Amino acid sequence: MIRCLTLIFLLVGVMAQAQVLTGRVTDEATGEPLPYASIYVQQTGTGATTNAEGRYELRLRPGNNTIVFQYLGYQTRVEQVGSGRGSLDVQLRTEALDLQEVQVLSGGEDLSYSVIRRAIAKADYHRNQVDRFTADVYLKGIGKVDKIPGIIRKLAPKEDRAEIDEVVGRSFTSETASRITYERPNTYTEEVLSRYVVGEEDFEVSGYVFSSFYAPEVGGIVSPLSPKAFAYYKFEHDGVFADQGELINKIRVIPRSRGEGVFEGDVYIVQDDWSLHSLDLRTYHTGFTIDIKINYNEVEDHIWLPITTAIAAQGGLLGIKLSVSYIASTSNYELTLNPDLGGYVEVIDEKTQPEAAAVTRRENRVSGYENTLEEGGELTRKELRTLMRQYEKEEREEQEAPEVVSNYTFKDDSVKTIRDSAAWEAIRPIPLTAEEIAGYRYQDSVARVAKLDSMAASRGQPTSGKDKKKKQSLPALLRWDVAPDVVFNPVEGYGLGVQLTRAINRTVTQDTSTYQVRRGNLMIRSRYGFAWKRLSWEAGYSNWNNEKAKGRYSLRGGRYLSQFDASPAIDPLINSFTALLYGNNYARLYERAYGQLDYRKRFSDAFRISGGIRYEDRRAVSNQTNHRWGGDEEFVYATNNPSNEERGEITDVSNAAIVRVGAAWRPGLKYTVRNGKRNLVANSAPTLELLVESGFPSVGDSKSDFTRLEGSYRHRFQAGPRGAVNLLLRAGAFVDKTYVDFPDFRHFATSEILLTRLDPIGSYRLLPYYRNSTAEEYAELYAHYQFRKLLLTRIWQLHLMGLKEDLFVNYLHTPTSGHYTELGYSLDNILRVLRLEFVTAFRDGRYDDFGVRLSITTTFFGEGGDDRDAAEF
Repeated sequence: MIRCLTLIFLLVGVMAQAQVLTGRVTDEATGEPLPYASIYVQQTGTGATTNAEGRYELRLRPGNNTIVFQYLGYQTRVEQVGSGRGSLDVQLRTEALDLQEVQVLSGGEDLSYSVIRRAIAKADYHRNQVDRFTADVYLKGIGKVDKIPGIIRKLAPKEDRAEIDEVVGRSFTSETASRITYERPNTYTEEVLSRYVVGEEDFEVSGYVFSSFYAPEVGGIVSPLSPKAFAYYKFEHDGVFADQGELINKIRVIPRSRGEGVFEGDVYIVQDDWSLHSLDLRTYHTGFTIDIKINYNEVEDHIWLPITTAIAAQGGLLGIKLSVSYIASTSNYELTLNPDLGGYVEVIDEKTQPEAAAVTRRENRVSGYENTLEEGGELTRKELRTLMRQYEKEEREEQEAPEVVSNYTFKDDSVKTIRDSAAWEAIRPIPLTAEEIAGYRYQDSVARVAKLDSMAASRGQPTSGKDKKKKQSLPALLRWDVAPDVVFNPVEGYGLGVQLTRAINRTVTQDTSTYQVRRGNLMIRSRYGFAWKRLSWEAGYSNWNNEKAKGRYSLRGGRYLSQFDASPAIDPLINSFTALLYGNNYARLYERAYGQLDYRKRFSDAFRISGGIRYEDRRAVSNQTNHRWGGDEEFVYATNNPSNEERGEITDVSNAAIVRVGAAWRPGLKYTVRNGKRNLVANSAPTLELLVESGFPSVGDSKSDFTRLEGSYRHRFQAGPRGAVNLLLRAGAFVDKTYVDFPDFRHFATSEILLTRLDPIGSYRLLPYYRNSTAEEYAELYAHYQFRKLLLTRIWQLHLMGLKEDLFVNYLHTPTSGHYTELGYSLDNILRVLRLEFVTAFRDGRYDDFGVRLSITTTFFGEGGDDRDAAEF
């Protein structure tokens, strides 16, 4: 009996071993390995992928298996393999393109355009073929920091330098096995079944892995199959080849403006189906080169879905160099087809098949279109696109949330983190490389050291010293963030002070977790002016309530110097240097003892209100010093009194009680949903704002007696393939102006200084400070157009470095400014940090001034001001 059981176990072990097929995929001519080649088992719908060394492991079912080996640019090879076979090395031959099929159609058009037109026409159809599917996805990521500049290492604290040295050159590896569920039109659910991570993984690739190239955009980049593709790309037909009984067109994708935000490379289109067979594309983003390779397979008749996706990125920012690669293997597709698109639809290209298109249109007019999508038939490109647009429009109208453009849910509640690398051998469809095996061994040794340290610490014994030093906890009263406040101006002279801020937290216990939630923020600020011989101070508190629940408020007060334009108009630090170095002081100040209360509440992402009330006891101040660096004894600063064309020289100020109420609305917002949380799509809607501000006399000693109305429109949007428009329109008027003190005039942000930190959307560059401030009506326009390719950006290497070029127009009309206009050209994103502007000003059509301005880039933290405005809504 024991011998029989032993024999049975041996036979089971032999059978299990025989059901794993291993081997290597190489180039037939050179013998070089083919990394990330796609391997697909037709009978089971399962697959695998070779690793970076061209090796693979594939689990087979008992019996005969049809295995398809694919690699971009190589002929597909199909092998019949029995489950008893243990190894199979495969050599692939480079694809022999039939160049006779490459032809130029009448009118000088390349054949590729006819192929792409039909593929674009059928893209929406392919996107809607499947109502729902589930699949198993294995995702492996490998990455490392290749370089960290020496200056960063020197600036880092001494205790962190050793950690920086360890990071450079050390790779991370992550492996994730997930179950993916997709539901039309845009819902993905990823349930993580198991995970193995070595090192720290800080990369996100789901935007490419779980996106469709049939969609108009992929990761924010226009797809080669987008309806807008011809505005962004040129195409060339490189030939055709046969693959598993299908004719495949190789189409070269050539961006009209090479650089960031577009793809370049090759797409492979299945003849007649006009679906994707594979693609090999490259794009650039923020200093990184990103390569994307996807192999599709016909999982059911006329249904082509991704089997293998490889993504590799390398590059860096500010001298830090990184490299990362991901490979995703998708298998075990289970499909639910869309019954509304059950028939086979043949697409007729009107441009290359005019006679067939005319016949098709006549027949369809007679028979009608009601059942064409469901039962199949012939349609022209325009007919198919019209039908699909109408079909999708009707479905959107039936959806509960038609404004949601994507919905992605990541579930890892039941994830099993497998620590034993050997256990992954039964899961991973991609074998480890030698480098990855070494990384796992290192991680295992680190884990052992950590475990020994934990045991030693619990016994009071010495540890290895690898654990980080714990920061000593400070008493609550000393936990403040401290920022120095150092300025110079002729009123205060050298001003030396400090600003203290402290987060006020509350402890929240939920389920078994306890964590800190910010309840508010406390601020105390003081500064002593050595020439003025006075101490200024102010303090404030801001609460952090949920704006949608209770709203947020802030309370501030004190006695401090303020600029007449409270924006402020002139950056105090920059003004300090221009005064000390050149004797040019632009800041104009008054003293105020004040108290103010502000409140704002967000009723939804699209609508909010805000309001505030303040009282100011105002006092005029004058210059107390003429000190400057290297100046002669006779030097005198310009007076502290602002000069205004409506009011003349401002020598005095009056007390004021001011009430301010505003509302903002963003109609037509779009969302993405991730893990049930709705996230706004940047720039998906304009912002409309209305403001009412009034001064109330006889409140205390207030003399202010006015009402100001203001409305504005702000939006950033794409303007075709050439670039983006950032637009701000604002207008207002003082409808009641019994008394308007100069601090309550409508002032306009501007910069007479070379260096500026003002947002270019909403500020002028050459307008003199306070000259055209008004208590009458006013109108403002700021229009900036950012080009993909203009002058210097025609050099694609500069475009690749992130350089942007803008043309802009700033316009102002007040009773004293006339028609003031600034025309400018800017180089943006220089070294991804700086913006250089060249500006010419005109008044009533006549030349007025020319200047150059240098500022922080507007594209370093996103795509411009509208994103920041949306974040602050």
